[in-house]
Amino acid sequence: MTPPLSRELQLLLRALSEPLDTDSATWERLLRLARMTALHGRLAAANRDNPTVPAPVRRHLLSAERVCAFNNQMLRAELAALAALCDGSFPVLVLKGGAYALQNQRVGHGRFVSDVDLLVPREHLRTMEQGLRAAGWVPAQLDPYDERYYRDWSHETPPMRFPGRFLEVDLHHAITPVTGSLHFDPAPLFDASVPLADSPFRTLSAEDQVLHACVHCFQDGDLALRVREVVDIDGLVRAAATQHGFWTRLVGRAGQLGLQRPLWYGLHFAHAWMETPLPQSALTALPAPSALARRLMDRLVPLVMLPPDPDHPPPASVRVARLAMLARYHLQRMPPSMLLPHLARKATVRLRERFTHTPAQNAENQP
Repeated sequence: MTPPLSRELQLLLRALSEPLDTDSATWERLLRLARMTALHGRLAAANRDNPTVPAPVRRHLLSAERVCAFNNQMLRAELAALAALCDGSFPVLVLKGGAYALQNQRVGHGRFVSDVDLLVPREHLRTMEQGLRAAGWVPAQLDPYDERYYRDWSHETPPMRFPGRFLEVDLHHAITPVTGSLHFDPAPLFDASVPLADSPFRTLSAEDQVLHACVHCFQDGDLALRVREVVDIDGLVRAAATQHGFWTRLVGRAGQLGLQRPLWYGLHFAHAWMETPLPQSALTALPAPSALARRLMDRLVPLVMLPPDPDHPPPASVRVARLAMLARYHLQRMPPSMLLPHLARKATVRLRERFTHTPAQNAENQP
C-alpha cells in the first residue's frame, strides 16, 4: 500500500479533474506545486468555469491557460508542417501529446508539450530522417559517442529542431531502447495503429497508448517530479475504460508485448493517487512485483515523483530517492556491462568540462 498523500497533494490531484473550492492561501500553495510539476495548465483547464476561484488566483490560471493555448497552437502548426512529409508509403504514428491533441482527447486539455514524437518502422527511419533534413529540420549537434548512443543503443534518432521554432521532433523506431530489458519487436504497434481523422498520421490503439504511457513513466524516464505522467495514465484509462472488453484487451496486450510490469505500476499508482477506476481483476491478472520490490517502489516513487514543500529545498530522503530511481532508470536502459563504461565516460567528460571551462561556461552547461 502506498503512503497516504498530504492534503495539499490530494487537493491538487483532485483539482486537475474537477472544480475546487478552497481558500486563497491553499490556492497559492497549489499553484506553486502545479508549476513545479508542469500541471498548472491542467489545473487551469479544470477550473476555467469555477466561480469560487479567488480573483488573484483566476489571473494566474488565465495566464497558464493562455500559455498552454499558445503551446497547443505551436504543436498543431508543427504537426501540419510534418504532415507534408507523409506520402503514405509507410505508416507515421504520432505519439503522446501530439496524438492527444489530434484526437481532442480530454487528457490533452491543459497539457504542455516540449516536443513532437513520431514513430516509424525502423526500415523507413532513414527515409523519414532525410525528409526532415530536406525540409529544414536540423539534428542536435552531438559528439561521435553520443551520436552512436542514439543510433545503436537508443530507440530514437538525435532530436531535431527547425531553426527559430521551439518544439523538437523526436523520431522513434520503437518505444523501448534496443538495449533495454523490455525491448520488443514494435511491429504489432503498427499493425494495431489507427488512422487520425483529416490527417495522414496514425496513432497507437487505445490499449497501446496506455501501455506506452506506463512504459514511458516507469521504464524509460527519469521520474523526478513526473507525476504528470501518472496523470496521463489516469486520463487515458478513464477515456478507454468505457469501451467494451477494454480491460481484457489491455491485460492481454501487456502479456503479448511483455509489458506487464510497467502496466502494473502504472495502474497501481494511478489508482492510489488519482482514484482511477479499475477492476481488481485487472491488477490480479498481472504478475505483481515481489514484496520487496513493491515495498521499495511504494516508498521511493512518491518521494521522487511528487513535489516536496515548495518553501524548502528537497530533504535528504528525496535526494537519496531520486538518486536510487535514477540508477534504476539507467539499469533498465542497458545491461551493467554496457552501463558501467557509459557512466564512467560521462563522468570523465563532466570532470574535464568542469576543469577546462570557466565558471560562467559551467553555469551555462547545467541541464
